[in-house]
Amino acid sequence: MKDGNMQEYHGEGGIGILTSRLMVEGPIVKNKASFMVAARRTYYDVLAKPLVKKALQQEEPDADYDFNLYFYDLNAKVNWKINEKHRLYLSAFNNADIFNVDYKLPDAFKKTDYERTKGGIDFGNTTAALRWNWLINKKLFANTTVAYTRYQFNTIAGYEIKQDTSIESANGKFFSGIKDWSGRMDFDYLPNPKHRVRFGLSNTYHTYSPGAFALNVKIDNFKADTTLGSNNTFAHEPFVYAEDEMSFGKFKANVGLHYGGIYTEGVWYGSLQPRVGLSYRLPLEIALKASFATMQQNVNLLTNEGVGLPTDLWTPSTKRITPQKSWQIATGVAKTWRDDYEVSVEGYYKEMTDVLSLKEGSSFFGVQNNWQDKVTQGNGKAYGVEFFVQKKEGNTTGWISYTWSKNLRQFDDLNGGLEFPYKYDRRHDLKLIVSHKFSNRFSLNAAWQYGTGNALTLYTNQFRLPSAGQPINNYYKETIEVASIGERNAYRMPAYHRLDLSMEFSKKKKWHTRTWVIGCYNVYGRANPFSMFRGEKYDETTKEYYPVYRILSLIPVPVPSISYNFKF
Repeated sequence: MKDGNMQEYHGEGGIGILTSRLMVEGPIVKNKASFMVAARRTYYDVLAKPLVKKALQQEEPDADYDFNLYFYDLNAKVNWKINEKHRLYLSAFNNADIFNVDYKLPDAFKKTDYERTKGGIDFGNTTAALRWNWLINKKLFANTTVAYTRYQFNTIAGYEIKQDTSIESANGKFFSGIKDWSGRMDFDYLPNPKHRVRFGLSNTYHTYSPGAFALNVKIDNFKADTTLGSNNTFAHEPFVYAEDEMSFGKFKANVGLHYGGIYTEGVWYGSLQPRVGLSYRLPLEIALKASFATMQQNVNLLTNEGVGLPTDLWTPSTKRITPQKSWQIATGVAKTWRDDYEVSVEGYYKEMTDVLSLKEGSSFFGVQNNWQDKVTQGNGKAYGVEFFVQKKEGNTTGWISYTWSKNLRQFDDLNGGLEFPYKYDRRHDLKLIVSHKFSNRFSLNAAWQYGTGNALTLYTNQFRLPSAGQPINNYYKETIEVASIGERNAYRMPAYHRLDLSMEFSKKKKWHTRTWVIGCYNVYGRANPFSMFRGEKYDETTKEYYPVYRILSLIPVPVPSISYNFKF
């Protein structure tokens, strides 16, 4: 974040039909202390709700659809110059991302009966940090930081079925999070312009809330509420490090050593991690570079790889769950022309051990209390090639990047032990950004991106078993449907691609500079997938319901925007 201007007040912001923002900075005491405050808020759902509803009702004319989608964030910072050698920085941040959807589908025979599905996710962060910058001498300075962070993730899901006078409903909320207290010291030592040494130490105290599940069930006059969940886990994560950055003519090297680990449930997992980065400048402005690194990841990402909301949860290392480890090599070549054009090609290869995944048929939303009973650990690898071209100068600027990559997983007790693509295995990723400046007052911008769809595990077969009782919805009279899972992540969601256009009209006023921005998000109305759900559809010919997969798209229509930006 900006330190805040100690001489005079400045600000910038924008007011638009999709989002608004404001930043103000200035002196508290001139040349002594300053502040900076910034905020943003989107309200896309207010504008787009009728457009999205109309687009979705073309597929299901009788369906009623509602949703909320927005985020906000707040930043603040105070900078205090105690004297020439000492400064204090106090900063804080808070944000939240909200999404929920409500889908109501009337019965094909009796319109007063219906099936209603609700779901959503929201997550947010709160952080605060106090940093002391100490200029020990002309060659050595230190930063000492104490910080607090809180991350919370909630997933909400529910349904309601009405048939005649009978109503059945169930609503569940899964919530998890992490709280951290940390302290660290970092030193920078510059003995000469061609030599720089960094070293330091840190410790973070984690409080993990791996997850609790609150369930509310109603069947006519019967009601039940319960909360199930795992106990909190506490851990210390310390580390020390040192690195040396050296230059020898056209050759540069960065060599470092990191030792760290995690102490949790009476167990210590330590790791010595060497790292090295090398670069060499050839004639004709060509640079070669290569790197090698080993790492230990003490916090584990557990992601939903099936249908439903895209839930990503963070879980701790424990006595039973060991930290993930990896090593990675990378190499590349880059060339520049007259500081105007830059071209680079890079390749990488990474191997991982003890990566985490849910067991077959397991879900964080089940009734088992201990989340560790639902997961398994295995191996992974990732590799790819990245291409990048950029034009930096002139009236027309921009860049294009393309990445071809693979991200694979292998678990002895998943998918028959066979290797399968990870959820975020994105085979192709292409981005094109172009900006043309017609004059000092008018410019045109375009951005297009394409990405391979996420990998998913789907129910591929179904069969019926005798029903123990009559279901409340009379879709099946004497049997119930049982679905079986196919190969792990064998299905791909549709590719993601989108075009955004905007025009900027700027003018310098007496006290400020104003800019009108007129644009359109998702110009050709691509219904990009956010998640996939399994549902049912009525066939007028056979007079039966059959299972279908529905893709949920958050912004399936072009969204025009106008904003007024200012800077003073």
